[in-house]
Amino acid sequence: MTAYLKENQVDLINHSRRDVFGKLWTHYFSLVPFAPKLIEDFKKRGDEWIEDHVAYRTLPGEHTGAHILQAVFEALGYKRMDDYNFEEKQLKAFWMCPPDIEAHSREASPKIFISELILTKFKPEFQEIVRRYTSQVSASPLPRIKALREKLKAGDKEAAAEFASECAGLLTALPAWNRPSLKDYEILRKESEYAAWTALFGHQINHFTVSVHLMKTFKDIHPLVEFLDQDLKVPMNKSGGGIVKGSPDLLLEQISTMAVEVKYNFQDGQMSVPYGFVEFAYRYPLAGKKHDGVWSSYYQGFVTSNADKIFESTTRS
Repeated sequence: MTAYLKENQVDLINHSRRDVFGKLWTHYFSLVPFAPKLIEDFKKRGDEWIEDHVAYRTLPGEHTGAHILQAVFEALGYKRMDDYNFEEKQLKAFWMCPPDIEAHSREASPKIFISELILTKFKPEFQEIVRRYTSQVSASPLPRIKALREKLKAGDKEAAAEFASECAGLLTALPAWNRPSLKDYEILRKESEYAAWTALFGHQINHFTVSVHLMKTFKDIHPLVEFLDQDLKVPMNKSGGGIVKGSPDLLLEQISTMAVEVKYNFQDGQMSVPYGFVEFAYRYPLAGKKHDGVWSSYYQGFVTSNADKIFESTTRS
């Protein structure tokens, strides 16, 4: 009986995790319309959109920081891994490993990359603005999610849909604080594009990332650059002097599009602002491993010098 309950629990969590990502895809694709078009363009070549990781941004606070998202993804079976620091952007970050890595890479859930602004590195006026918004979130969203997770552990199938909806709701909703004013947004943007973006969108997806090393028709990242930049005319992130970030020596090469702009209703007016983009990652096999599609055969971490430039995809021109 115990073994059956444990197996049933795992099945419920796996089903809920797939349900959550289905909802995240729907939300993201509704705001980044060129993403589903890319899927069709890849299909025409005989290729697939296979997720590598999903990235989130956070502002520090008792009920708003990276620890909130960490707890949500832990409830979905994820485990926290390496920590990173971004001195130029004044950020800290970590990634989370999915629970189904024993499956082939094509079937494994995407990794999660979560970052958080280091508020104390900024000017007093900037800090005051951020705290004024984040302090409006007076309650944690976690008790409800954890309570539903306990029901899943007990094998309650009826709780699965509600659990997935609660998790997806947190990861797709606008922030629980008031919409910023244009003045506050501009003050934040001058010091930190990251803070300005997060003040608008909070825990919403910043970007999905595609696994290039698992594609069939692109043998490395450079033909993909030509396909996106020259054939499809997709605006690409050229921060740092080039499109490709990283190198084979680092075991990771990355490229990203520029963010699509969406209309945002501020407290005192409407303006188009950058929202989400698409990233592409080519992961090289580890020493002694083959390019065989097995999850554990490839470097799975992140490179700060690469990610630092990827953040520029949401910088307004």
